[in-house]
Amino acid sequence: MNDFMLEFKPITLEDAQVLRPFVTSPARFSCESSTANLVVWAKMYDNKYAIKDGMLFIKSAGAEKETYRLPFGGNLQKGIQILKDYTKTEYPPLWVQQGERFLDFKVNFGEFYEFIPQRDAFDYVYLQEDLANLSGKKYHSKRNHISAFSKKYNWEYRKITRDNLPDIFECMKKWYSEKTDRFDDTMSTEKQGIELILNNMESLNIKGGAIYIDGKVVAFTLGSPINKDVFDVHIEKALAEYATAYTVINNEFAKTLSDYKYINREDDLGLEGLRKAKLSYKPHLLLKKYLCISKKEWIKNIYHRAFSEEDNTFEDKLFDTCFKYIRTLEKEDRTVAMCFALPCKIGEKQAKYIFAVTTAYEFRGKGCATELIEKIKAEDDSILILRPVNEGLIPFYEKMGFSTFTATNEPNGFALTPLEEYAQLANENKEENGTFTAMYYSKETENLENLYFPYSMP
Repeated sequence: MNDFMLEFKPITLEDAQVLRPFVTSPARFSCESSTANLVVWAKMYDNKYAIKDGMLFIKSAGAEKETYRLPFGGNLQKGIQILKDYTKTEYPPLWVQQGERFLDFKVNFGEFYEFIPQRDAFDYVYLQEDLANLSGKKYHSKRNHISAFSKKYNWEYRKITRDNLPDIFECMKKWYSEKTDRFDDTMSTEKQGIELILNNMESLNIKGGAIYIDGKVVAFTLGSPINKDVFDVHIEKALAEYATAYTVINNEFAKTLSDYKYINREDDLGLEGLRKAKLSYKPHLLLKKYLCISKKEWIKNIYHRAFSEEDNTFEDKLFDTCFKYIRTLEKEDRTVAMCFALPCKIGEKQAKYIFAVTTAYEFRGKGCATELIEKIKAEDDSILILRPVNEGLIPFYEKMGFSTFTATNEPNGFALTPLEEYAQLANENKEENGTFTAMYYSKETENLENLYFPYSMP
């Protein structure tokens, strides 16, 4: 058997005690370090685990493909190598959260990966004392909500125990019955998860509380510790008729968590109303999470979205042959723009054929392409040659000091000659004879009229 073989199996309730020692760490804040979450969402996200050489490996099947958590325990570099051998890929896709392992991973592997923020999955982490005390001007409206609720209702907060579990189940059933118009797979999994949590509070280390009015539960909450400093709130529900009870249950439950410095209230799922509500409590930290894919895959995705056609044959050849010539612009650890700077010569002078200048979709309109070209101009003394995709781009390049000239596909002895790996690709893409407008940038005066330019790039 391969020394690096991993045998993954589904995460079940019985595995909670096995997983807890691996995922529990004083330096972790993420709700995904909660064994309760790993169990509750196991089926929906196809969470599976394997243990090898004293390390825990977790994989999930997302919407498009499997992703892997950073290995828990042991040597991170060894763990990543085990994942590489298991997946048979140089850079397996990873789901990474801020924390001590993230910094270690970034130092050792960051140059090979693109870190794509997943904003909808960011965790909202608060100071326990803020949620318990609601002190100061920033929580004035929250105090008013609680005051108004107290004037309207004679309510009582109770800890969830075995004795009042039937009351919690009744409130849960009523809450979901109010949401039949938007009941989906996520809500179905959540409902089953609440049932599992309530039936296994002790083994999952769950704490909870409820708001009672006239002997009935109108709101409840459930959570579990991530470590000795961080408590994770998994569930918070209030019946529609008592919507302000969300503020009350949040505050009352926080008061019972004085042993913890932080309270993680998990993500907002990208729901506008939920995001607004969680931001209104002024989080101490928005815990970032990233999908990490290889830089080559990310850059290829930028190109693909801008230029791809139904037949990706040329695209695949381009990246397989000439990836080493890609130039990129980075902003805040993100690759935001790219192009190829393909090696050529004009006579004895070094040149670069600038091809496929484009910007990642979410960064367009921010001057990234301009900044990339200016970066290349500053770092490279070669003559830069390019062919505008359309005449509308000529003014764009002219602003950066490029000049137009008439190029030809007809041999005339004054040629742009591809070099190195680019030559292999160029020889497969010769154009029919004709003339066209091209542009160049040089720090010296050049006359490139009728430059023989026989190579086309789709």
